[in-house]
Amino acid sequence: MTRSAERSIGRQLAVGFGSIATVAALLCVGLLFALVRVDATLERVREDGVAAREALSLSLSVREHYLHESHTVIQHDSGQVGPHEAWLVDLQRRARALQAAVPVSERARLETLMRQSRSLDEVFRTAVLPAALARDHERLQQAHAVAGRHLERATDAADAVARSLEERMVAARRRAQEATALGMLLGCIGVLTILVLAIGFSLHLRRAISRPLGLLAEAAERFGRGETQADLGELGVGEIRVVARAFDAMAEGIREREAALVRSERLAAIGQLAAGVAHEINNPVAVIRGYLRTMVPEARDESQATELRILDQEAAACQRIVDDLLAYGRDPDLSLERLGTRAFLGDAARRFASTDLGSGVDLARDIEDAKLEVDPVRMRQVVDNLLSNAAEFSEAGATVVLRGALLDQDTYRIEVLDRGPGIPEDQRERVFEPFRSSRPGGTGLGLAISRVIVSAHRGQIRAVPRPGGGSSIQIDLPRAQESGR
Repeated sequence: MTRSAERSIGRQLAVGFGSIATVAALLCVGLLFALVRVDATLERVREDGVAAREALSLSLSVREHYLHESHTVIQHDSGQVGPHEAWLVDLQRRARALQAAVPVSERARLETLMRQSRSLDEVFRTAVLPAALARDHERLQQAHAVAGRHLERATDAADAVARSLEERMVAARRRAQEATALGMLLGCIGVLTILVLAIGFSLHLRRAISRPLGLLAEAAERFGRGETQADLGELGVGEIRVVARAFDAMAEGIREREAALVRSERLAAIGQLAAGVAHEINNPVAVIRGYLRTMVPEARDESQATELRILDQEAAACQRIVDDLLAYGRDPDLSLERLGTRAFLGDAARRFASTDLGSGVDLARDIEDAKLEVDPVRMRQVVDNLLSNAAEFSEAGATVVLRGALLDQDTYRIEVLDRGPGIPEDQRERVFEPFRSSRPGGTGLGLAISRVIVSAHRGQIRAVPRPGGGSSIQIDLPRAQESGR
């Protein structure tokens, strides 16, 4: 697993919290934008409201001034001329100031207002007031009608500006309401999104971290109580998975060491017992065989001689079992020689092929030459035992393969393959224990002694299934060091 994959929990935490923070930041930006927009719109509403009130005020001012003019006409008082001029100046000033606050489309109406107010002023000074002072009612009516038209145009322009500003104010208020609603909608969506992300991230953390850590803690507690069979498997992700694999590897290693310790103690006890029993049995068997050999020439007839030879053969079988027990019960003394594998294995194959058991199968050889430092007698015993087992579990005429090949520059593998019934998976390690045999008449010591001899050569022996059926017994031995290395 790569280092980046081992740190996936940190990356997931960063992504989870980063996602929530990003959504929260986007929510804040959206709400801030909505608030700014609402504030700007409300400011426009306020400005339009002020401008609309000013436009209405101008319209009212024009009407009030017209009333003052009418009062002047009724009173025949020329003293209102000064205030009339001041009113005109003020109206013009206020109209020009209002132009900056209204849309471009409404500025023409303000121009109309100012123009009509000036025309009203001119009609008042040049026609209305002189006719009033002269008490010329006909001319006064004509002038008053002209002034009324100017008044109507001026007030219409002011009222139109006020209505336009009111409409724009209403539209701006509607936009403010829409922006407020949009901000509330964004806020709700953002809050819901954050809640969904937070809940989803919490569930993911529970599944990816909390639950695996709980299972890991439970496994550690069980392991502490001596329950070493608890395996976590592919638990969690990232760093937790690495820890779980390390825990399983540790548990497996401890189980293997415990099993090896138990097996070693059991085998050591068996070896001591076997050595003692073998020593006690070997002497009486040797005496029995001696007497049998002396009795064969003195037999009364051939039938009795045959029976005596059979007894001797059975006693010899007992003696071979005793020899095997003695070999298993003590570390073998090795006499190492440097030899070529092709010549050594070829000779072992020829010797086996010359036996009754070897002649019943087709022995094939595929041997790559290399140099090994082994005890030729002990190693030939191992190879002969493997070939004998393969032949006994193969049908007549079946092919048994003896193969030798370099695994790498330091290891050479000897392999015996057959097409027999194979070895069940749960028995592949136990076949190397003493007194375990599945063939009639077997002592169950051949593979056990073979492991002892191979281990003494710093090698390993194992049983594996052969592709297509059958078994393969593999021996891995260290190569002989080249001279000068």
